Amino acid sequence: MQLQRILVATDFSAAAAKAFHQSVALANGGEMTVHVLHRLASPIPVFPPVAHPGASTWAEIGPLLDDYTEQLRADAEKQLEALVRGAPSNVTVETSIEEALEPVEAILRKVEAWKPDLVAVGTDSRHGIERLVMGSIAAKLLHRVEAAMMLVRSDSELYSGGEPVGPILVPVDFSDHSHRALALARILASHHDGSIHLLHAVELLHTPLTPGGLTSRFETEPGLHDKYVDALRDMLADTSGDVAVVDGSAAGAILHWREKWGARLVVMGSRGLVGLPHLLLGSVAEKVARFCEVPVIIVK
Repeated sequence: MQLQRILVATDFSAAAAKAFHQSVALANGGEMTVHVLHRLASPIPVFPPVAHPGASTWAEIGPLLDDYTEQLRADAEKQLEALVRGAPSNVTVETSIEEALEPVEAILRKVEAWKPDLVAVGTDSRHGIERLVMGSIAAKLLHRVEAAMMLVRSDSELYSGGEPVGPILVPVDFSDHSHRALALARILASHHDGSIHLLHAVELLHTPLTPGGLTSRFETEPGLHDKYVDALRDMLADTSGDVAVVDGSAAGAILHWREKWGARLVVMGSRGLVGLPHLLLGSVAEKVARFCEVPVIIVK
């Protein structure tokens, strides 16, 4: 696992701006490059009399579309310049504009060409997870991009850099995905003087014949709690941090312990994001991305 290239997709929204600033803060402290990509919408010509009453032929409309596209590009270049102006001098920041009909198309094209280690996108919390679920850019990228992804809400609390990042929460289900998430968290912790806090949640057993219909596995399997604690401590090894093993909903536990530990970042594996249909049904990652008040990095 490495972290040298961060691709930030921007539409100049508040959420995208936060994704950029968080990316720069993470890059500040390591030899990383942040590349900011803006998708320039390809103008779609419509029937000449409707679009331009004074233009009656495609030959007349062509130059008008070209002029319009150039104006859009010039405006985008100015906004990109303004966005990256405040980046620290020791962080390499690049920008590019891709012309495409669909934002996802432009981002995937850049991912293929530039091969980033992390792709950062903003998700607008004003519309809740509906935008993430109902075919949004973030959902499509989660399904198609192999690199790790960082989701940043427009109201996310950011790590600003220049100080210790503090606790980084890594949920663990002992899958390969969570091991890769831990590897990335170690890189971030080493670059930003952070600590790693591992959390494992054990789902409750459905027992219809008992009061409440749910039973803790800790009650039915003595020693299970200590077994998981020991396993987490082995994973943590000599890294500064803490571990916790709880029973109940994984998403609920992550959100609770994120707040309890004061974690500035959540780095988690993508197990469960095997396809968009599962995301639509409410995976742990989807729930955490919806409600978490800090940026969430999802590692595949």
